[in-house]
Amino acid sequence: MTSHKAILVANSFVARLFEQSHLQQPWVETRDWWHAEGRMHARELERAPLGHSLAGRAGLAPHIDIRHRERAEFAHDLALDLHEAWATEKWHALEIFASNPFLGELLAHLRPDIKNIVHATHPLDWTSLSAGEMEKRWRKAFKV
Repeated sequence: MTSHKAILVANSFVARLFEQSHLQQPWVETRDWWHAEGRMHARELERAPLGHSLAGRAGLAPHIDIRHRERAEFAHDLALDLHEAWATEKWHALEIFASNPFLGELLAHLRPDIKNIVHATHPLDWTSLSAGEMEKRWRKAFKV
């Protein structure tokens, strides 16, 4: 088993997983995820037909924000996939860069063994940057 680190860069609709075998080695992208529903407008995501809910006028049914539901679904799926990837790769550390509030959603869905290897989290959305630019910013910001 080689000792290496994983870096996850994510937001509510895209995630990219990088690995780094040594501090001086470049980040290598090993996997990516895309949740197309995260980019859609709320009206396009609505699964139920327009009309009354079971609660009727009383309003007893809790309102569930569609974007929140999609964000939670993607966080759940991503957490499961991260666990599977860790089971084969066995990273010694995981660093997460994710937009708010997706970072909180993801952390809530991580299994305990993955939470144990998370050594840092950053509420930053770097998903649109190239791997080289992310690494450059990471080295500059964190004095690596």
